[in-house]
Amino acid sequence: MHELNWQHFSAGDFADLQARLRASWQEILPGGEYYGQIRICDVCYDIQAEWLDCEAYEDIFVTMSPFFPHDEDSAEEPYQEMVAGMPFDTADDASIVYAKEDFLAFSYLRFCDDATQKIQQMLQKDVFAKALAQDTNFWERHDEKLRQKRGQADE
Repeated sequence: MHELNWQHFSAGDFADLQARLRASWQEILPGGEYYGQIRICDVCYDIQAEWLDCEAYEDIFVTMSPFFPHDEDSAEEPYQEMVAGMPFDTADDASIVYAKEDFLAFSYLRFCDDATQKIQQMLQKDVFAKALAQDTNFWERHDEKLRQKRGQADE
């Protein structure tokens, strides 16, 4: 069992997401809106509100998608590299999706419990083994480089 770090998705972030889903979910941007993340060693789960195809129509869902450092020994290309030298990957089959109505029914603590159980299950997948075996502060270093990159763009 791995310890989850909820520092980047607080009760306030949860309340903001619920308020958005109640009051103005129709205005959520087509690419989705980021609300925070849960970190586990070198794995993080981003939490977003986003439009997904649902049979014959689109609807808003709360999605939790995993990301982890790209394995340089892998023959596969990285999923993305937002900052130079820090490519990362994802595992689509390890995403967690909540219907808007289900998410709105949660309290913060009930959501944390439910998400923790679901994430712990997903972390059993082989694709996470290397990122869970180490904690290199990949996402903290990534965030710092991204802040520096954005700061240079603002100048």
